[in-house]
Amino acid sequence: MNILNQTLLIIFLGWCAQLTALNPGKQDSLLKELARNSDVKFKIVILLQLAEEVEDGNLKQALNYNRQALELADNSDEYQLKVRCLENISLLYYSRSDLRNSMETAQEAKRLAEKHDLQKELALALDYIGMIYYDIGDKKRCPEYYFASLKISEKLNNKMEVCMSLSRISLLYIDQNDFKRALAYLNRAYKLAKELNNNAGISSILNNFATVYSKMDDYSNSLKYLEEALKISKELNFPNFEATNYLNIGRNYFKLKNYGKAKYYNMQALNLFEQLGDKKSIATCQLNQGKMNLEMKRLTESIEDADSALKIGREGGDKDIVYMAYRLLHSVYQVKNDSAKAYKYCLLENQWKDSLALNEKENNLASLELQYQFEKKEQQDEADRKRNVILNTSIIIVLILIVIVVLLIMYQLRLKTKKVNIEKDLLTKELGFKKKELTLHVMSLMKRNEMLSQVYKNIVVIEKEAASDEIRHALKKVLKELHHSTAEENMKEFMLRFKEVHEDFYDTLLKRFPDLSPSELRLCAFLKLNLTTKEISELTGHQMNSLEMARYRLRQKLGISNSEVNLITFLSQI
Repeated sequence: MNILNQTLLIIFLGWCAQLTALNPGKQDSLLKELARNSDVKFKIVILLQLAEEVEDGNLKQALNYNRQALELADNSDEYQLKVRCLENISLLYYSRSDLRNSMETAQEAKRLAEKHDLQKELALALDYIGMIYYDIGDKKRCPEYYFASLKISEKLNNKMEVCMSLSRISLLYIDQNDFKRALAYLNRAYKLAKELNNNAGISSILNNFATVYSKMDDYSNSLKYLEEALKISKELNFPNFEATNYLNIGRNYFKLKNYGKAKYYNMQALNLFEQLGDKKSIATCQLNQGKMNLEMKRLTESIEDADSALKIGREGGDKDIVYMAYRLLHSVYQVKNDSAKAYKYCLLENQWKDSLALNEKENNLASLELQYQFEKKEQQDEADRKRNVILNTSIIIVLILIVIVVLLIMYQLRLKTKKVNIEKDLLTKELGFKKKELTLHVMSLMKRNEMLSQVYKNIVVIEKEAASDEIRHALKKVLKELHHSTAEENMKEFMLRFKEVHEDFYDTLLKRFPDLSPSELRLCAFLKLNLTTKEISELTGHQMNSLEMARYRLRQKLGISNSEVNLITFLSQI
């Protein structure tokens, strides 16, 4: 869960905790009132209160109560309560990381609030939409909604919502490493939270302060804010956030190389996470413990920590944990000078690293898809709003124009999409054919070189057995010309076919690394095709030792100093 999610849930749970603390056993009495009363508005209010009274973490039950309230509101004129139901549902979906449904309900709440001029509810809907855009990485639209929400809340003097908006806006500046502005917004938020006596909000803002100072490498200030947040978390009886505070304090002490305190706070976090049954956080604590033991040269203990985290990661299918565990084991065995095991865990580390990279690409693709759908929905909403304004003046004319325009746009888009798809299919097929052709050509060149190599060897034998110097000289000349003309012809043909398949490869490569020689560019092309040193040797006639040395020099020119970075993988991404 990202830092924004954590901020929101701290405040949300804080409100819920305060409500339940003030109203012990209220849920049963509310259910009785719900059964006795027939007034729609009263029943909606009770259902919303029931949603707030459910046990911590029972999001499904809270969602059920809100849906019942929404169904009643749909059949009445209680628009303000309907918007409130939609916003509660959006927040619950968000808490479950269901961003698609969260956005749909938030946008519906926004439309209804705008239609009925419900400014307070509109500010909250805008805030939720901004939060969702933040989560999918759309840092352009997110600030638009945050500042729009803040503007309305300031106009209404809604201090609680202003406080939350300021805190969330500060996260945007933290992400941009604009710490001066981040601290300015956090200071404003902190002042309001103190004025409102909102301890849950204060705790959240203190954590954000700690994040800023940690990124500035000012660990002393970061620890000061974390310790204040920890004190509040204990007072509020939020064990999950108390454990998170311990974990972050331990990390700061680790960065300060104070391993004793780092280990103490990490153990405090571990104990609480074990009580909560939070497996991933338990594994995270164990990995932190393993890193500390590695720094303190307690290698056996570090291996035990890594193995424990690895077991949890495998059982829970958590690739991040598995990767970090293998990485830690790789480092430990390197320190132990156990080359065999270090190599084994290095391979596993790289394997899981590639898997994580693939997952990240899939997640980015999913986020882009959501972003596209959200933007499309917003465009539709904007078109609907404009259409409604026009309908007030000339319903019949505008309707006819809209129908015509929509049909034309749909028809043009359909034609354009069809044309683009056809062109895309043709290009894909052509590229696939050229790739197959290039592969066959490489195999043909290798076979041809193998045959020429045999011919070369036969001529060498004949040359050695020749009766006269004149014949030997002639044979040597033939060998030289044969080798030169064949290699040159092969390379010209290969480079021509390679450029047809990977036309931008050399341009991109030379822009980043202009000092590469022609022979190094050819070597890059072979590696781009995932050819082994042996295959390149068979293709070019160069010795494997010289090719290995060429690969080493190429890594230096490409600036790949990290031995864990695979040269072929590096080139395949260009």
